[in-house]
Amino acid sequence: MSFNFDGKVAIVTGAGGGLGFAYAKYLAEHGCNVIVNDLGGGTFGIDGKPTSKVANDAAAKINALGKGKAIADAHSVSEYSSAEKMVAAAIKNWGRIDIIINNAGIASTSVFPNVDKDEVEMHLGVHVMGAINTMRAAWPHMVKQKFGRIINTASDSVMGFSPQITYPTMKSALIGLTRNVGLIGQEHNINVNVLLPAAFTRLSALLPEGEFRDHLEKDFQPDRLAPVVSYLCHEKSDITREIFSVGGGKFARVMLVETPAVDVDMTIDSVEPAMKQMMEEDTTKAFRVENTFDDLQNLGFSEEEYKMFFDMTATQEELGEIDAIKIDSVDNVWDITVKSPVGDQFSRLVLKSEGGAIKGHVLNDEHGAQQVLTGKVEGGDTMTWKCKLTKPVPMTLTYTAQVDKEQSLQGKVVGTIMGKSVMDCGVVGKVVQGEKAEAAKAESAKHATTDGAKKGFFAKIFG
Repeated sequence: MSFNFDGKVAIVTGAGGGLGFAYAKYLAEHGCNVIVNDLGGGTFGIDGKPTSKVANDAAAKINALGKGKAIADAHSVSEYSSAEKMVAAAIKNWGRIDIIINNAGIASTSVFPNVDKDEVEMHLGVHVMGAINTMRAAWPHMVKQKFGRIINTASDSVMGFSPQITYPTMKSALIGLTRNVGLIGQEHNINVNVLLPAAFTRLSALLPEGEFRDHLEKDFQPDRLAPVVSYLCHEKSDITREIFSVGGGKFARVMLVETPAVDVDMTIDSVEPAMKQMMEEDTTKAFRVENTFDDLQNLGFSEEEYKMFFDMTATQEELGEIDAIKIDSVDNVWDITVKSPVGDQFSRLVLKSEGGAIKGHVLNDEHGAQQVLTGKVEGGDTMTWKCKLTKPVPMTLTYTAQVDKEQSLQGKVVGTIMGKSVMDCGVVGKVVQGEKAEAAKAESAKHATTDGAKKGFFAKIFG
């Protein structure tokens, strides 16, 4: 079977040399256009001055092949604005973005326990936020085109290797990131996998001389990983949320496994024999953990209970367009659903125009009645209103919504705590009429008589 990447577009970070260059070159040789990103700094992130020469030289080498085109990029992956610029360059030049290979990385310098905050934050920025930033920037385009392939680069050091703990700690985070973003991507044909590469690069060149380093340098050249990585990036591959150890012309699937759970009572005495049994047990009884439920089921949850859990935590689809109508006033009741990250949240919304303002309440059995503090109609077709939630945490909720000719409502709600946005969710609503609507209006009117009675410090905070 012949694999090519004609018409596809990739961003490869840390592609000035080593693994990143090998990936970018291999993809380009098979027809892919590539953004070659490399900051051009030092191995440790603190040595060497960033320079665009590294990315420029790498892109020139790829362009000299006369196949897929390459554009150099010297931005830092640790900044989201940089990731946006990379994606924008791909869209501007080739109209799409299909592949992200998050390969940029730096080495640790400090040995535990002599690890300082600055090093940890620097590694967090490059390894973890670098991956998150490029995925965030590319995600809307991949969702729209219903195709995407993402490779995150972790390390076999996550299994235990070095007292320089900052590097493997951040690489471990990429496994959790991949497993969870991969779940979100499944319905959009966006595959996300994580790689544990074994290769001789500028990082491994820091190893002391000896047989181990000699073997690595001889048999584990970066270009020997490129075919496996490229296959995972190809449209024919349906593999996602997997971990692969790759190097030396070989690759292996790395899996999360779990032994059958054993029972203990409320005493430490019961733990000791159970622990011995578990540690000595034949590991062939272990099973692969595909997702959270495999673990929960092992601890005693049923399929039905998991379904409730899954419904609560399921990622919600982005809302489509609404055929909004013009409005100059409002006097309606809706059953609204907030598509929150922890599942659908249901409330009854009562809104009524009074003069140029909108007043009313969001009525919720769990969180109580939230008074509409400010509200208005904007642009002739958009309602905005603001409430303050007091539980489970104090939060300001700002709603924006439109209605169609059936008076169905659609929009979003942004939640802020101390001025910082912590939630941005879709909202949909169906109009309520008849006795239910009258009862809701009566309840709202009842709360309106007590809203102004709040006094003191908490009233100022909670409204």
